[in-house]
Amino acid sequence: MTERQREAAGQLADDEADLRAGLLGALTIGVVIGRHLLELEGLRDAPPQRIIALLRHAFHDIAHGPMEPGSRATTAPAR
Repeated sequence: MTERQREAAGQLADDEADLRAGLLGALTIGVVIGRHLLELEGLRDAPPQRIIALLRHAFHDIAHGPMEPGSRATTAPAR
């Protein structure tokens, strides 16, 4: 995991790249543990694409900084 974090940090903006990579790893591990080990309600049964859609902006903001206003796609659930 540490090696993957170093690789990720090498692809991120220089400012706090190690911290940014660590946060991305922690979020990923948390989702995996919550979904598969703890089987948290809601997360356990959510379609993977929905989880990705909800986390996409958070991951982008951590990795690259906030997106430009108005450039975010909606994350409202499909009905």
